[in-house]
Amino acid sequence: MVMAENSKDVDGLEAFFAAGRAQAPATVPDALMARILADATGVQAATTQAAARPVARPATARRPGLWRRLSETLGGRGALAGLLSATLAGLWLGFSPPDQIAPLTRTVSQTVLGDNAATMLDGLDLIPAIDTVLTQG
Repeated sequence: MVMAENSKDVDGLEAFFAAGRAQAPATVPDALMARILADATGVQAATTQAAARPVARPATARRPGLWRRLSETLGGRGALAGLLSATLAGLWLGFSPPDQIAPLTRTVSQTVLGDNAATMLDGLDLIPAIDTVLTQG
C-alpha cells in the first residue's frame, strides 16, 4: 500500500475515534471493583506462596532400553516393521526357494556375463537351499 492510501483509511476512521473520545468512560461500580481487587489479592498471595515452597527435584530420567534405542536409530516402529518383514521374507525364500528362481538367475547371469556364463557358473548356486548350507562343513 502507498502512504497516501493509508492516510485516507486513517482519515475515515478518525471520525469514529473522535466519537469515542467525546463520550465519558463508563464508571465501574465500587462493589464490583472491590470484588475484582479482592480476587487479584488472593491470586497474588497464592502465587507468592507457591514461589516460596521448595521445588521438588525432578526424578532422573531413565535411559531408554536397548530395543527402544535400536528402534529409534533405525527410524522408528515403521522402519523396524519393514526390516522385520524383509528379514522374514528372506528367511522364507532361503528355506523354501520357488522353482522359478533358478531359471531367472541363469537368465540374468547370461545377460550380464554373456553366452559362456553357463560354463562359468555351472558349479555356482546363487541362491542355495538350506540343505546345501547344512550339509557342508
